[in-house]
Amino acid sequence: MPLTTVSSNIFSYLADKGVDRVFLVPGGGNMFLIDAVGTEPRIEFIPTHHEQAAVIAAEYYSRKTGKLGVALVTTGPGSTNAVTGIAGAWFDSVPLLVLAGQVKVADYNVDGKLRQRGPQEIDLVTIVKKITKMAKTCFSANDVPRDLKTAVDLAQSARSGPVVLEIPLDVQSTVMDWQEPQVAQKEKVSSIVNETSSKKNLVNSCDLVAKMLSGAERPLIVVGYGVKSSQRTEELKEFITFNEIPVSLTWTTADFLSFDHSLNAGRFGVVAKRHANFILQKSDLILVLGSRLDNIQTAFNIDRFGKNADVLVVDIDPAELEKMPDRFEKYQFDLSDFIPALTSSMHKMGQVTKRRNWLNEISYLRVKFENEVFKPVAGDTGRISIYDFVNILSEGFSGNEIIVTGSSGLAVEVFYTHFKNRDGQWIGLTTGLGAMGYGLPALLGVAAAAKEKVYLYESDGSLMMNLQELQSLNTLGHPVTIFIQNNDGYASIRSTQENYFAGRFVGTGPSSQLEIPSFEKIAESFGFEYMSIKNLRNIKNNVAKAIGHRGLLICEVFLNRDEKLMPKCSVIRTENNQLLSAPLEDMSPLLELKELEAIMGGQTDPMSIRIRKT
Repeated sequence: MPLTTVSSNIFSYLADKGVDRVFLVPGGGNMFLIDAVGTEPRIEFIPTHHEQAAVIAAEYYSRKTGKLGVALVTTGPGSTNAVTGIAGAWFDSVPLLVLAGQVKVADYNVDGKLRQRGPQEIDLVTIVKKITKMAKTCFSANDVPRDLKTAVDLAQSARSGPVVLEIPLDVQSTVMDWQEPQVAQKEKVSSIVNETSSKKNLVNSCDLVAKMLSGAERPLIVVGYGVKSSQRTEELKEFITFNEIPVSLTWTTADFLSFDHSLNAGRFGVVAKRHANFILQKSDLILVLGSRLDNIQTAFNIDRFGKNADVLVVDIDPAELEKMPDRFEKYQFDLSDFIPALTSSMHKMGQVTKRRNWLNEISYLRVKFENEVFKPVAGDTGRISIYDFVNILSEGFSGNEIIVTGSSGLAVEVFYTHFKNRDGQWIGLTTGLGAMGYGLPALLGVAAAAKEKVYLYESDGSLMMNLQELQSLNTLGHPVTIFIQNNDGYASIRSTQENYFAGRFVGTGPSSQLEIPSFEKIAESFGFEYMSIKNLRNIKNNVAKAIGHRGLLICEVFLNRDEKLMPKCSVIRTENNQLLSAPLEDMSPLLELKELEAIMGGQTDPMSIRIRKT
């Protein structure tokens, strides 16, 4: 390879590995890297107006394409601005490389005794050490080839996640003979031995799981994001269809099956349709694939999750398995290996077990609770119920759309509870961090990857936190429609302040000094067309118009200001201020105890009795 700069070699290497987009903000601290990415013909650079947005856009580009996401930021504030995006990718296990500039090696505060030595210097590596798979400052040009290869491999292997490399200015500009590191023969032999041993263990484990699945009367598979990140979605669909095994979905896998598919048992959790939680708690065998079963999914009581079932958990991360209750069976495997092996094991079992009674029961519960109403009957005038809008939006789509959402807030929670997804839709969400401000940069990342139009469903308060990226979207020029849910600020936090603090509102809406500007004027400023939906009159036609728009459109939807999130597993406050969490199957508005008992086959959780006496 001819002598070229470290910076040029970095992007040549990344292009060789399939990287074709880099999201960036230029600065003095990354100037050689910026020039290098701009001159690499196989990579398109996409500037953003904030480093947080660059990292989030890279994350969502990875989510949509399955490729490594790459963001390029400068040192100092450029690096600290990137931290939120790095954290989001860490919690949701998204492969991401963040390249950060740094001051010259001679100016670096190596021993840390000074607060700062070089201009805009900050130690990003130490800041992100706990939220990355690898974080390192490359002080020598000779270290960069191996460090880059290691970082790229780590980001995309095992439980994927973000990696960070800081490249000092003088290292960026160093001219060198770049040699890609080779794997030592000893490492290759060790890898082959370990692979042979693991394969035998995998086959034995899958044979056992297959036997348990075949023998179960009410089996259920929980499809976590690990299925998507392992790129085994289609294989698992074929598996559950052939074997007629229903699935429970998480918010990040809401698009795994259409809402009306006979094997779709719903999206479970603290906020969910009742039938989804009932089905989980009535199952006799639950196979969890790539889901960490966090508190929001288990109603803060993982010990009672699947309380009538044998629970089998497959995860690549031993730490996630270690936290599971002792009664769970735990298997540490990569789902990219496990799902094909389980398919083979099930084929060896021969005849598919028919479970018509179980599927009929699931169908009965879905029909009974799918269309529960949690709002008063509305007229054609006045602001719109979020429940009405989500249902009408669901009906307005025909299938195969690309939909991005914000990551938190009442409107987003209602969306993932009540949206009726259709065949072929791709829905993107980040869950672990739950930060406001994700919507617009996420839309940018997906739009950069998509040939088709992309839709964003986002709340007004969250949109404000990265508003500047409307210009990045305009510059990109890809057709998008942004549905802004206007409920006058932070409806979810207003509800918390009303329920727990006697309605003492602070910074959650116009009455407490949080004001939202005119989105119509904002749309005009950023070169978007604008339309609004203020009531139910002609709403279906207006939604269809927004969906069918061919350019850049902001569609503002004026929602009721303070609707309640339903159904949900409530936290009940007792007279002595003790907080009681309702069981997963007992959602508010509470059903009559007799009906709950009948659905659960005569079982009643003691907590269900207790919360009704409070």
